[in-house]
This record gives sequence, structure tokens and C-alpha cells, in this order.
Amino acid sequence: MSEFSERLIQLRAESKLSLKEICRGAGIPPSRLVELERDIRIPTSGQIEHLEIFYKVNSGELAKLAKALENTD
Repeated sequence: MSEFSERLIQLRAESKLSLKEICRGAGIPPSRLVELERDIRIPTSGQIEHLEIFYKVNSGELAKLAKALENTD
């Protein structure tokens, strides 16, 4: 599991919100968030931005972790 996925799962657990609530707040379909948490998909820059805003994490924190996904091929 990637650091990006682990961080998403950690943020969801810390928020104590349901998957549906997070997706509604971040504007991301539930199926896509599950795919991101399971390393099935690489997030778009828009998805990263929405998640950073929703979770109120430092700008670029998730982007930096996602960038590492692109370099694992």
C-alpha cells in the first residue's frame, strides 16, 4: 500500500465521517475514493486539491504523496 493510500485511510478514520459524507464534502464519487484508498487509481490534481481542502491538510501534502505513485512504474 502506498503512503498516499495510507494517508487517505488515516484521514478518513480521524474524521470519523462515513465514506459517503467525505465524498459529498469533497465532491468525489464514493467508488473513486475507494479506488484511491486501494491504489487502484492515481488521483487527478483536482481530486487531490478537493481532498486537501476537505481534510484541511497542508496544501501539497497529498500531492507530494501522489507524485510518488507516478514514479513507481
